Formats: sequence, C-alpha cells, structure tokens
Amino acid sequence: MTYFVFCIHNHQPIGNFENVIEESYQKSYWPFLEALSRHPTIKLSLHNTGFLLDWMVRNHPEYIELLQPMVSAGQVEIMGGGYYEPVLSVLSEKDRYRQITSFSDRIEALFRVRPRGIWLAERVWEPTLPTTIKKAGLEYLVVDDYHFIKSGLKRQDLGGYYITEDQGDVIKIFPGSEALRYLIPFKTLDHLEGHLKGLNHFLKKGNAAIYGDDGEKFGSWPETYKWVFEEGWLENFFRTLEHNSEWLKPASLGDYMDNEEPIGQIYLPTTSYMEMGEWSLPAEASRDYTQLIDEVKHWEQGDRIRRFLQGGIWRNFFAKYHEANWMHKRMLHISRLIQNQTDSGRNDDIINNAEHALHKAQCNDAYWHGVFGGLYLPHLRTEVYKNLLTAENLAISDWEFKDDEPLFLDTDMDADNHKEVIMRTRDLNLFFSPRNGGHLFELDFKPKAVNLSNTLTRWYEGYHYKLEKRDTGESHIGAKSIHDIIKVKEEGLERYLKYDKVRRASFVDHIIGQNETIDNFYSNTYEELGDFQLGKYDWSIRDKALSLSRMGRVSGEEFFVNKEIRAVGSNAFKVDYVVKGPHKEGRYFGVELNLILPCCDGPACFYRSIPEMIDGSGIGLGSIGEMEDIKKLSLVDSHVGVVATIELDRGAKLWRFPVHTVSLSEGGFEKIYQGSCLTFLFPLEFDSEGSLKMSFKIRAESLVK
Repeated sequence: MTYFVFCIHNHQPIGNFENVIEESYQKSYWPFLEALSRHPTIKLSLHNTGFLLDWMVRNHPEYIELLQPMVSAGQVEIMGGGYYEPVLSVLSEKDRYRQITSFSDRIEALFRVRPRGIWLAERVWEPTLPTTIKKAGLEYLVVDDYHFIKSGLKRQDLGGYYITEDQGDVIKIFPGSEALRYLIPFKTLDHLEGHLKGLNHFLKKGNAAIYGDDGEKFGSWPETYKWVFEEGWLENFFRTLEHNSEWLKPASLGDYMDNEEPIGQIYLPTTSYMEMGEWSLPAEASRDYTQLIDEVKHWEQGDRIRRFLQGGIWRNFFAKYHEANWMHKRMLHISRLIQNQTDSGRNDDIINNAEHALHKAQCNDAYWHGVFGGLYLPHLRTEVYKNLLTAENLAISDWEFKDDEPLFLDTDMDADNHKEVIMRTRDLNLFFSPRNGGHLFELDFKPKAVNLSNTLTRWYEGYHYKLEKRDTGESHIGAKSIHDIIKVKEEGLERYLKYDKVRRASFVDHIIGQNETIDNFYSNTYEELGDFQLGKYDWSIRDKALSLSRMGRVSGEEFFVNKEIRAVGSNAFKVDYVVKGPHKEGRYFGVELNLILPCCDGPACFYRSIPEMIDGSGIGLGSIGEMEDIKKLSLVDSHVGVVATIELDRGAKLWRFPVHTVSLSEGGFEKIYQGSCLTFLFPLEFDSEGSLKMSFKIRAESLVK
C-alpha cells in the first residue's frame, strides 16, 4: 500500500487588491473545495492563512459552511501556522508564539478542533524552530524534499516523516516531493499515475508520496483554470485516486502520522525551497546560479551534482534590498516598543490592538522578491507600513508631543553599524541617515498611517536577461508552471531597464552641469560632479533642530553643504540649505526628493501646483515634465485623503518623472510604478557672503473633502 499524503496551502497577502482575492476564490479556493466535497474518501490537510480565512468568513461564509462538516467527518485536517503568514524565524520569540497560538485559537473557534500541524511560510526553515513549534502546542510540519536532500539524504529515503528536535523539543517533519509539485496539476494523469506506481520500487524508506503546495496553482495561476476545471483535470485526478484505492490510499498529514512510525531522525540546514535559494542571491550570483542549475540538468552526472548545489537563504533579502531590511528592522523596533509596554504592566485594549496591527505587518510577502514575493508591489509595502505605524501610534500613545518641540532619537535601527537620527512630532516621523548622504528615507504622516517615502530602488535583477526570450506559443499539453513562463505584460519594457546607484530617498544632494538633461538624470547617465550624493554627513542636534553638514569635494575642490531640519508645528518641517564653495558658472545644485502616495499613479493621485502645470504633460504622478521657477507643488491622494505640499523660498527648475521597475511575476514581466522623483535645481550662484541659500518646507495634511 502506498499512501498519497495530500496537503494544500492557500494564501493571500494583507493589502492585496480585493478583486484579486475574489478572483482567486472564484477560480481556485471555492471550486477546489466544492470538487473535493463530492469525493468524501479523498483525505487531505488544508491550510488557509489567517487573513484569508477571516476574509472568507466575512465575504464567503458558504466556504466555511461547506468545510465545517468535512472537518468533522475527518476528510479535511485543518493546519495551523502564523496567523498572518510571517516568516517565523525572523520574528521575536514572543511574536512567533503569539502568531501561532492566536491562529490555533481562531481555528478552534471555527471548526471545534485544534490544529496539530503547522504550515511554515515559504518553507523557511531554521534549526531553532522546533522549540517554538512545540511550545505553541503543534506536532508536525511539511517542508520540501529539497530541505532533506541538503542534509545528505536521497529521494528514495523520503517516503515518510522524520523526527527532529531543538533543545530536546521533538517535532515531526514531512518532505514534500519536488517531482509531485511539478506534476500536479501541470501534467496529464497518466504521467502522475505512472510516477505513483513507480514509488513502490523506488522508495527504500517509507511508503508515502507526499505532496504539499499552493492551492492557487489549481485555477489561479496563469492558464490553469481551463486545464484544472473546465477540462476536468481535478475531477479526473480525484477519480484516479478513487479507482486505484486497492494500492493507493489518500491521507492527511496527521492521519499518516497516526498510522505510521517515523523513518528516521534528521537535522535540516537553514534553507527554503529550491527557487528561493535562487531568488535570494545577489543579482549576478542569482543569474549564474540559475544558469548553472540549467546546465547541470543536462550533464551525465547532473542529478548527482545538483543535490549538493544550494543557493542563498531567505535572510539574504535583507542584505539584497535596503527597503526589505528597513521594514524588517522597523518591525522589530515596534515589537520591542510593545514588549516594553507589556513589561511595564500594560495589558489593556490599546496594547492588544497594537500587537494585532504588528502581527498584520509581519505578513511575509512584502519583505522579499521572487516570482511570488511582493517587495516590488507598492500596495503590499503600503499595507505593511500602515500596520506598523498603527501599532507604533498605539504603543507610544502615552508619549507627550508639543507642536514646537520635536523628540529626537539616534539609534542604529537597521543594524548596519551606523546610527540613524529620528525626529518625531505629534503627526510626523522623519528618519535620516547621516552615513548615507544625510538622506531622509522614511517620512511618516501618522494621522493616516502613511509612509510618504515608501519607494523602491531600481535594482538590477538576475532575471532581466530573460527579457530577450519570449513565449513562442509552441504546442503544449497541459498547463505550464509559473517557472516555465516567459511573457511580458507590455512591449518595450527593455527601455525601462534603468538602475539606480543610490537608494531612492529625499534630500539627496547633487552638483551637476547645467548641460545635463532630465533624460540623462532619469537614466543615470549624467555626471555627478560632487561627492555629496552618498557621502557621510556630520550631524548634531541644537536649538530643537537637526543639523547635517559635509565638507566634500566638487571636481577636486572643497565644497561645503549644510542642511538644517526644524519642525514647523506638528505636521510640517523646514530644511534650510547653506552651500559654499568656489564660484564656477555652468553648475546646478540639485535637491532630489522621492515620494509616493498610497494610490500610486492611479487616477486618485495627482500634482497640484501654483502656478498650475503648464507643460501639457498632465498632472498625474506618472507624468514627466520640466518646469521653470517652481515654488510650490502638492502631491494629492484624493482616495486615501492625504496631501504632501512642498514650498520653496525661491524659484527652482523642477525635473519630475515616475520611477518604474521591471520585475517578474506570475503573469510575466511587468512595469511597476515605485514613486515619483522630484529634483529641484538651483544655479550655483553665490551671494556676497559666498553662499547659496534655499529653504524647503514640507507639510503633510489630511485632505478636506
């Protein structure tokens, strides 16, 4: 007898568009469950993440009503996990525990059974997790066979579950089959049936074919709905399992564990699934690794060599992307703020709500990037910051702010061995990096829980070379896996493959020639004459203001820049510049700002200026233009209801353009708006004191509708 151990994982990230979730429900979640209900002998383990489960309760109670009797009958085993699908290993121990146990409580309330197994987000395994899992009352989990192969085992040793432990805390761990992940549901059923029959002779340990993967591939992935449902693949799959019941037994993970003994003990290395190892590497290494894996597949001893090849680990994303690292460290900082409050004896509704918002912000998708990861999706990052700022506002609700007295803090929040300087008012948070050009890289408007600096750098990605390839449309029986699809959502994406030398931030200081153009600046082909863009600035706090200064060089000559940041009431701040150096004609001093609003470049977002836009290129945040003698400009989000206004004390030339990245997703290559770049240019003409002075005032406010 061979067991078919079946596990399905359904997930939607917090902040995803409502229509996207609804489409996944209609194309995958509901038709899959409905089909399963017609085959009561087919058992499986099912994991819906907490956010998705709550969404179903609110929007589609029929799903819960159909699932409840299937759980009671033992056909479906409900699995637990972190409530909001965090990568557990990068959370504090308390947050790990609370994420798991709060979700177990929710499952028990809905289905009258407490989960025994845990779905591990993105299968990110680290060896200390058994202690957390055991403490939270769970017994087992499923990862990929890839994890086991990296421990030195062979695929024929992976026909059952193993025992592992940390500090004596024992859990059981199942190896999900890579072969089955690529067969189901993409290949015809004769391929699948042949594979399952062959396991009886192939497996040396255990007697199970173990499948654990995403439910979205049953209908929601590109090209799968027609194949899985309209052409009957899923219905025929269930019938195939039923017709082969004399030798093939469908089982949930828990059911198998209750009937079969473990086949060994294992200690897994820190890893995730195979593709994640590719995505988490630096861009050039990622490209080389991908090409090497493809080459090895064709070598005579390819399989023997491939089992010892491994890419990066999930935490590499924090080194690969500044934005991911900063979100993560902000999350940890807010977690500590909440912990400090509970340690001091606070356990009221305000702190509980803060913890709830924090847990929402720990949803994994926005912290990484691959075919699935959502770092490149600004609406997911926006949701992370919305929940982080909501949690922070609640955690520090007892702090006292005065309009004219900001609070200052200096700390190495992002763990790069250099301090950031934070200025807080009642309505604003400003985060500066003296080490990196004195940049402002987070600007929060707290009343709306919006980070106006939630931009993304135009990173070079290892897969960009694939834009040269195209889906030729050759005949193909079945549906294609996401990993086999090379498509573009619009033609001409190659012209957007521009890369940034510096993180997208605000109050980035430039000295450039007056012959440079907006096109050169956009494409990063201009010449930077000074060393201020990324140079280290000295800093001090005096007279309720932050002073950032640098004695640098421009074309080999000494140059001095000072910028002083001062709060103006609770919702505005000024940046006063003083620039000194040798006078030479034909140069601009540029101040670059990069800003983004929650609705991005959609119709709800636009520029509002005095005078009004006169260059004819439109007023949307996706517009491109060059304006002379600009003194005031507002960015408006009429849907969320937030306005950011920039005022100057002297006229400046303004270059404005949208920042687009090109990334790879389930549907192919796509262009994504990541913010708007506003660069204000001042001729380097000094006054009688040998100085150039200018002042910016930035005000954030709620839109009066």
